[in-house]
Amino acid sequence: MNDATWVLDEALSRFPKIHDLQMNLKDQTLAQADREKMEEDLRTTESMARNYMNLSNETVSMMKLFTTTLTEAFTMPEIVQRLAGMLDYNLDILTGPKSRSLKVENPEKYSFNPKVLLPEIVDIYINLGGVPAFVEAVAGDGRSYKPETMEMTSRILRSKHLKDPAELNAWDELCKKFVEAKVVIDRAELDFDDAPPEFEDPIMGDLMKDPVLLPSKHIVDRSTIVQHLLSDPKDPFTRQPMTIDDVIPDVELKEKIEKWKAERIAEARSKAKEQVAAAGESMDTTEG
Repeated sequence: MNDATWVLDEALSRFPKIHDLQMNLKDQTLAQADREKMEEDLRTTESMARNYMNLSNETVSMMKLFTTTLTEAFTMPEIVQRLAGMLDYNLDILTGPKSRSLKVENPEKYSFNPKVLLPEIVDIYINLGGVPAFVEAVAGDGRSYKPETMEMTSRILRSKHLKDPAELNAWDELCKKFVEAKVVIDRAELDFDDAPPEFEDPIMGDLMKDPVLLPSKHIVDRSTIVQHLLSDPKDPFTRQPMTIDDVIPDVELKEKIEKWKAERIAEARSKAKEQVAAAGESMDTTEG
C-alpha cells in the first residue's frame, strides 16, 4: 500500500508539468535557449513519468488481486483509513477537476492509460466494499472523499464502457453506502459532542476507542499514547520512562464507550436513512 501511494503520486504529479511544457513549446516566439531548456525538462519529466507509471500499473494490479482474496488484511484498523484516503485521493485526481491537467500528448508513451487504471482502482473499492469499516473509512475521509467524484466516476465508467452492467450496479450500490455512511458519521459526530467526560481522551479531547491505564494511573486512548511514545518514551503526566508494554487495557471502560457509541450510531443511522429517503436521494448516474 505504501508503494502504491508513493508511485501513483510520483507518476500522476508529473503529467501536469508535461502538459504545461508541451503547451509552452508550441509557442513559436519562444527564444531558442528557453526552448532547449524546456525540451530538456520535458525529456527528464517524461522519463520519470514513464518509469513511475509502469510501477504504478504493476502495483495497482497487484493490489487489485490481493484485495480479492485478502480483504481482512486491507481493512484492519491500522490500515483501512490510510488505504481509503489513498484511493479517494487518486480517484479524485483521475475523475475530478484536476483530471484536466493530466491530458498530455501521446499518453501511451508513458504507459498512462486511464481507461485501464480507473477501472482497476474501482475494482479495489468493490473488492473491499462489503466491509463496513472500509465504507466508513471512505466516507470519513475529510480530505478527498466527495460524492460528486463518485458520481463522475460512474458517468465515465458508463460513457466509456469501462465496466459491464453488473459491475456498474455494484459500484453504484457502493456509492450509495458511502453517502449513507457519510450522513451517519456527520450525525454521530454531532451526537458524540455530549460524551461523558470519562469517555474522552484527556490529551486529545476525542472520544476514546481503546482506553488504557498508564503507570501514572491516568487513562488515555491507546492511539494517543502510542503516538506520544514514538517521540517521547515517557509517561506524559509524570515524565517517568515507559513503553507501550506498561499500559493496561481498561476493558470495562471500553465496553461502556462501545455500548454508548453503538446506541448513538444506531440513532444516527436511523435518522440518516430517513433523511436519504425523504430527499429521494438516488444517485442518478445515467447519461442525460
